Amino acid sequence: KLSFQIKRSYYGGTASSSGSPRTNILAWAYPQERWNKLPKRDSEEQEQLRIPSIPWDHNMEFRRPTKTQNLLRNMELGWRVSSKIGAEMFTFRTKIGLAFSFTGVFAIGMVECGLMLESAWDHIGLMVYYSAYNVLPSMIWDTIPLEQIAQSYGFEAKEVMRMFNDTTESKQAQSLVSIHTHLLSVSRSLLASFMTLTQIIRMIQIGVRASSWHKDTIIDGREPPLHTGVYERFFRLAGSNSDVTELSIQRYQQSIIPVYGGDSFKEREALWRHSKKGRFPTYWQIRKFRYAILREWQPLFEQPDGVWYLRTKQGEKILYIEADATNVEEALALGKPATDLSISQASQAFRVLEMMANTHLTEPPDQIVKVFLADTKQKVELGGDNNLDLGRYVWQTKEADIIIDATAPLLQEVLDWCERVETSPEAENYEVKENKGKDEEGEDEGERDDGGTPSKTYGYGISWFKSLAPHVEYGPLSGSADDAEKEGTDEEAQKPKKTILFDTSNKDYFQIIGVLLTRHGYRVLDRGSVDPKASFHFPRLIYRETSADTLSLFHALMTRRLAEASKCCILIDSVNVRQELDYITKAQHKSLSPLTTEAEDDEKPRRSFKTICSAEIYDDLFRQVRIWTRMGYKPIEIQRELSARFFPMYKFQDDMKKKKEEEKEKKDKSATEEQREREEKEKEKEEEERKKQEKEKEQDKKRKEKEQEDELETGR
Repeated sequence: KLSFQIKRSYYGGTASSSGSPRTNILAWAYPQERWNKLPKRDSEEQEQLRIPSIPWDHNMEFRRPTKTQNLLRNMELGWRVSSKIGAEMFTFRTKIGLAFSFTGVFAIGMVECGLMLESAWDHIGLMVYYSAYNVLPSMIWDTIPLEQIAQSYGFEAKEVMRMFNDTTESKQAQSLVSIHTHLLSVSRSLLASFMTLTQIIRMIQIGVRASSWHKDTIIDGREPPLHTGVYERFFRLAGSNSDVTELSIQRYQQSIIPVYGGDSFKEREALWRHSKKGRFPTYWQIRKFRYAILREWQPLFEQPDGVWYLRTKQGEKILYIEADATNVEEALALGKPATDLSISQASQAFRVLEMMANTHLTEPPDQIVKVFLADTKQKVELGGDNNLDLGRYVWQTKEADIIIDATAPLLQEVLDWCERVETSPEAENYEVKENKGKDEEGEDEGERDDGGTPSKTYGYGISWFKSLAPHVEYGPLSGSADDAEKEGTDEEAQKPKKTILFDTSNKDYFQIIGVLLTRHGYRVLDRGSVDPKASFHFPRLIYRETSADTLSLFHALMTRRLAEASKCCILIDSVNVRQELDYITKAQHKSLSPLTTEAEDDEKPRRSFKTICSAEIYDDLFRQVRIWTRMGYKPIEIQRELSARFFPMYKFQDDMKKKKEEEKEKKDKSATEEQREREEKEKEKEEEERKKQEKEKEQDKKRKEKEQEDELETGR
């Protein structure tokens, strides 16, 4: 049984089972109608501006192979390995060696048999039988007697073989025949055992090595995918490493063709597991990021009639290419340039795949869709003084049909969690302690409210956040308790919605989340602003530099009972820590809940923590876009829907980018002024030095003149 909960409707409300045909979508989600029941567009939907969400699980998108198809796929793999082994075993050199050896053994056997026959030319067939039957025995220095072969074909040995009597000449002739046949038998055995057997052993060794070579080819990403039991496929450009692609391989198996660039140990270690230790081809690798080189792609399409496309509801074939250009373990690094896959590299791969599909495949595609996932706010240098955001650059160049922003969905998930999480009076009424230190003028820092310092009522950095979110009004930031009581209900209306403790070690992450939540009416505190004993009651958001660091901190908080699990949300980028999360959930279950009695535990179920995984969010977005494409929506319609869904986040990102640019401009201006002042000081210093030198020269000149006058006076 499958159950679905639609978080948000298409237009901001909740989905219902009646009304618009968009909302009647749960009928397409039952297991018996999984893979082949794509919803169709109708005339009513074409007039709408929004596209419905299809709540399909990842197990429902592609048809899974049956047991028979799995068996056939194993047979296809076995045939492919056997073909490679045969090609390596029977090389031209091996064939020549085997032909020479068997021909020599056969010829020697013919001569040997002819010496033992009374009339060799009358029994050519018997000679052939004798030579053929003694090829294999010759390899172990054995011989099948001519008498047995003759009798097996109805000949009497006395009739066909040379007979000798007791005369001296007859015995001499018998001895010569025996010596010659023995020498020929030894030569035949030598040739068969040392040459023919050597070739056979060499072939076996090559076959064993060929199996190992096949495994190495799979691990190196140079083995084309299998096609048995696969009904649809799409490509995914993953750079040198991609968390979302690793998750997609787990979910979609043979229905995805990941394309990696370069050669990283982490990538090889992960794909070793997904390929069942090098048994099944799982991915394709472009060596040294040479996406534009055709020979890097040609071996991939060695089976032109294979499965390479997605299918729409109307039966159209779509060459569907996705690209993940996000930075690993840096999902919230807003505006940071891509360190792995760039738009130029993705564009090269898009072009080559399109050309290969139209020239090498049996059936060219009816449509080509290119989807690009990246931080759309990163800058693209244009060579001059100006630059563009990546999103606007792709929109202008049309190098991708659909671009998905990597930061907006994560920020939306954080907002959703903040909206749902339960707070506590201890957290909302908590007052940040004043700093005991004094500033340079001797003023108490606790009484200041100029941003970045604690205020008496609402805590750390409220003035700083107010400058970033001017529409959010807070209560009195200073003053006595009597003043606060006079405000009455007005103060309650102006107080923040909730207080969120953001546990991170990255200043950029804290600024992004802090500004976002403050603009939506939340109070954001860092670890240093809250007493450790009081932090247990705070809703806590945890995001460190890596997923492993985040998990380590969360594990320490849970096992030491320093945080309440139901009020914690951890942000991770990789799915590789899922096993550790399951361990924390199960083995440390008692530490995940607040201290309660056994009776209270029996009355209500325990609530666990919230996990926001960027890889899962990206994979779900990729899947949603694929479903829309297969339903028949055009890329421009899909792009418009994505822009509408995340418009508030885009606006926030633009504001953050503008603020960063203003700060950078201010910093550059300040640096320029400092440089100008420094240059002016250097000029003044040089001028003073010059005047000093001139003065010294003048003094030296006067001193020399005086010395000369003294010498003249002394001479007179």
